Amino acid sequence: MERGERFALFVQEMEEAAPAASFEEARQLLEARLNQIEDAHSGVPYCPENWRDDGRMYPPQDDSERHSPIAGVRVFRTRGHRVSIAANGAIRITTAGTLQERIVLDKAGKDGGSCPAA
Repeated sequence: MERGERFALFVQEMEEAAPAASFEEARQLLEARLNQIEDAHSGVPYCPENWRDDGRMYPPQDDSERHSPIAGVRVFRTRGHRVSIAANGAIRITTAGTLQERIVLDKAGKDGGSCPAA
């Protein structure tokens, strides 16, 4: 399955998943869903050290965290996206590196609150 198809499947599964109640739950949800899809459809074994070359998508790592101007929101930069995760478990994924940023996923936390734009 092509990368774009896998990413679309990931977004769909994230939209359908139960909302998270905290940053930790949201990050675990994101990581579990993405790895599950990549394990099943990428044909590439999990090896984060090879993220630049192997064609597999990986969840955001701690070293990809960027400064967030918004209290309670942590921001991570991935190859083509910005992933913002709020303390209430809300997740926002936007395109990055383009002139016009586009929201790809805007998932509310368990409390119904959204993730403020960082």
